[in-house]
Amino acid sequence: MYFSSRERNLIRLLMDSDQVWTVKKLAETLGVSERTIHRDLSGVEASLDGMGLSLRKKTGVGISLEGDSAGLEALRSVLAEQPETEFTPDERKTLLLCTLLVTSEPVKLIALAQDLHISSATVSQDLSRIEGWLASFGLTLVKKRGWGVQVTGNEKDRRAAIRSLLAEHFDEAEILGMLKQSLQRKTGNYSGLVMERLLGMVEREKLSAVEEAVKEEIGRLPYSLADGAYIGLVVHLALAVERIEQGETLTFDSKLLHELQMTREYRIAARIASRLESEFQQEFPESEVANLTLHLRGAKLGSDRQNWLESEVGAAAVEAGELIRRVEQELNVSLADDPSLMQGLAAHLERAVYRMKLNLPIHNPLLARIEQDYPAVFAAVEQAIKEVFPQYRVPREEIGYLVMHFGSALARKRRGRSPSVLVVCASGIGTSKLLVSQLQTEFPELRRIRNASLLELQQQGLSEYDLVISTIPLESDEVDVLRVHPYLTGEDLVKIRAYLDERMQRRIRGKPREQAVEGKDGQRTMDRLENIQLLIQTTLELVKGFSLSSLPAEPLRSLLDRACGKLEETGVLRDGKPVVDRLLERAEGGGLGIPGTGMALFHTRSGEVLRPSFTMYHLTDSIPVEGMDGTTMLMDDLLLLLAPGDTRKIVSDLLSRISVLIIESPHSLAVFQSKDEERIRDYLTEHLNRYIYDQIEEQRSV
Repeated sequence: MYFSSRERNLIRLLMDSDQVWTVKKLAETLGVSERTIHRDLSGVEASLDGMGLSLRKKTGVGISLEGDSAGLEALRSVLAEQPETEFTPDERKTLLLCTLLVTSEPVKLIALAQDLHISSATVSQDLSRIEGWLASFGLTLVKKRGWGVQVTGNEKDRRAAIRSLLAEHFDEAEILGMLKQSLQRKTGNYSGLVMERLLGMVEREKLSAVEEAVKEEIGRLPYSLADGAYIGLVVHLALAVERIEQGETLTFDSKLLHELQMTREYRIAARIASRLESEFQQEFPESEVANLTLHLRGAKLGSDRQNWLESEVGAAAVEAGELIRRVEQELNVSLADDPSLMQGLAAHLERAVYRMKLNLPIHNPLLARIEQDYPAVFAAVEQAIKEVFPQYRVPREEIGYLVMHFGSALARKRRGRSPSVLVVCASGIGTSKLLVSQLQTEFPELRRIRNASLLELQQQGLSEYDLVISTIPLESDEVDVLRVHPYLTGEDLVKIRAYLDERMQRRIRGKPREQAVEGKDGQRTMDRLENIQLLIQTTLELVKGFSLSSLPAEPLRSLLDRACGKLEETGVLRDGKPVVDRLLERAEGGGLGIPGTGMALFHTRSGEVLRPSFTMYHLTDSIPVEGMDGTTMLMDDLLLLLAPGDTRKIVSDLLSRISVLIIESPHSLAVFQSKDEERIRDYLTEHLNRYIYDQIEEQRSV
């Protein structure tokens, strides 16, 4: 019978103490993640059963080891026979990678053998095991007799491998938390040594300064970063500082460097680099600034709450629509009527395509579970993505994230209702949406569940919720918090069910809570009514104000001057000139032509816009414009979508719905290309009316 070093330490804690251990306490004591504890407990249960021992798991209490004295004595004998200096094969693999990835010189085989307490022959076998892993990052393992072993490859690939190695062992939220604290472990905890080696690749002392610089400067960006992207950025920068100090810097393509220097992200990256130079008295090369720019541009949040007026997801939305249609055909299911799927996919694809173009790495800790639980959906998305993006090699990790969006949409078809729940996740790439859908599937009595990222949570009150379910450590005096895994485990399901059955109903019925929020309930009802009133009023303004008119074929500025002049005459705009400038500035930042059509959607928000407006203009002749896919196309129809500068979220979401509606299906494209003003207005009225009913239902559930 064999137990790994980490399993041995876990068993000793359970054996040598009379206390009942929670998974959280075990994880903290052993310095590993709760996910690791769950995995190790599953691994030792069968062996313990053979000795007449068992693990007793009591919901809300904890875990204890139970059995007769003979069984416990037999277990002690087994543990005593196994050498404490023994590492598992996976631990040896990790330790080898930790050593070789941060070393620029060859390492002798005998030195590696001594470090791992194994023979040189075993080291050679272990090295063969890691060659494929290194090759997946474009790195080569060079072995020469009498010379040693060394990892070779470019610096960018080496850093990607180090980040991936960290991501394999830590959740996103754990990385910062574990790196920023000194871990206390008992002598002989060799699993702890593995963790220390991993964390040692990025010096903890650098993280605070790096995080401070990132936190302050990214606030200058016009968009938010997902929590996972934010954490990844901090780790990336801390690692970059380490590598620069060792004389290891990146090389960069001059043409791409010039293109990046024209972006707003480059200016933010340069400010971060300047702060780090002052902090560490170390020059930050231009190539490193450019690489940081790539990460910033690839890390936009792009959530469903981001509206089209401020985003650049137009081209991605076209591709998202095509992806949905192909997956529908593969699965024989209708998903086109789910606006959340369309917007979520478009936002994700914007970043995914950018990553694929530049071969930026991405890690998906849930990939194996996604492939196991969604085999049919995974196969459908994998086939569809090859057809929609034949020019790219799409990694399975990326496909896994796309599957999560489709899994969420499929789960929403079985939506239930009941107490209000806020879901808090560290990851911004589909994880929170999948968790929400799992909750709605497993607990149909839960009503529409809200989700928020860790960064958004700082701006959001919790008192209006009955329960917070979080994948990261979180404490609150306002509301009960349950911590779960990003993908709900059996234990998570039991924990949530027990809470709902034993405590939630008491909390909902409890008089103190009703009295405490009586005034707030009245105010929230008033807010909901005002939101519904604003939504209906705005919809009427949009539908009544819609028009389709003709314009002569002129240069783009002249066209926009004419269109905005008409809107100025009808009282939509206070002054058309600043709006034209904003529209042209937006067009310069990325194409607005819808590929495969003769339409271009120009959109912006401005203080000169007095009320939301959507209008169309048919040109007497085509003019060239840049398409959303970066190619030049001919525009026959100009679509103009405008919003006031102080637009409330519920109105922004409504305008976003119009943007998506235009391209969400071949039928909708045909309607907007029909040149039939009455048909288009009727189509808008029908779909916006349906949207209003959905929003009223959502407002009632808040």
